[in-house]
Amino acid sequence: MPKLLKTKSRKGNPKSARERAYLCIQQKIADREISAGNAISEVALAAELGLSRTPVHEAIRQLLGEGLLEEDSNGSIVVVRLSRQDFVELYELREVLESHAVSKIAKGRLDGKDLERLHTLAGEIKALRNQLTRSGKKTLNDAQMRQFEMADISFHTFLMSIAENAAALKFFSKVRYLIRVFAARHAGHDAEALARVHKEHLDMIHAMVEGDVHKAVQAVSQHVQASQQERLREYSYWEREALLRSQIQDIFHDEHGEAVSRN
Repeated sequence: MPKLLKTKSRKGNPKSARERAYLCIQQKIADREISAGNAISEVALAAELGLSRTPVHEAIRQLLGEGLLEEDSNGSIVVVRLSRQDFVELYELREVLESHAVSKIAKGRLDGKDLERLHTLAGEIKALRNQLTRSGKKTLNDAQMRQFEMADISFHTFLMSIAENAAALKFFSKVRYLIRVFAARHAGHDAEALARVHKEHLDMIHAMVEGDVHKAVQAVSQHVQASQQERLREYSYWEREALLRSQIQDIFHDEHGEAVSRN
């Protein structure tokens, strides 16, 4: 992903100080440098960017208004953590948007170049599976999982673009961004999971080529629902781990406090 700090405004001028700070924070969230639940430091960001605190403060207020940041009970500004219900609703929206897209494409005629591009993008998942099989390892490593995420997002984003609905594509991109950034990070996929995703992508393509609307919608619905269940399992695991860490910290603090009082 290109560094957003190097982008130019539409008039060719450098971004304003507030825009630079805004894009920097957004980039750090997207790259998971600042994880969900972690605090944003105005002082640290201002020092990093060589700016005063004012534009950084303004950027943070903008992100608060957009819902990417929130104020916690201690008054700190933190990256939002979405609830289980939030993810359920995001996936419902994703399913509706993609179902509409494949339905529209299936009713029309899939251009040869678009079809070739879809197969190429689907093939990137197959290539990762082959790479994993040859390595003899059980799951993808972190770098390979980032490749998987980008390949999968590219496939679905291109699919949405073929449907030629700019509003739907923009909304879809926002939904996928929220899912990717705020969900627990994917555990490394194994060869079976990669084969499943590749097959589901091909099922969508074949249904659209055949002009079978029902089959295309069914294929994308099954794919999105499988992804949803995977994410919710990861969310449940994160919840258990967070609770366990909290309980251990409470026990440690209680024991430490008792030890201090005895002295």
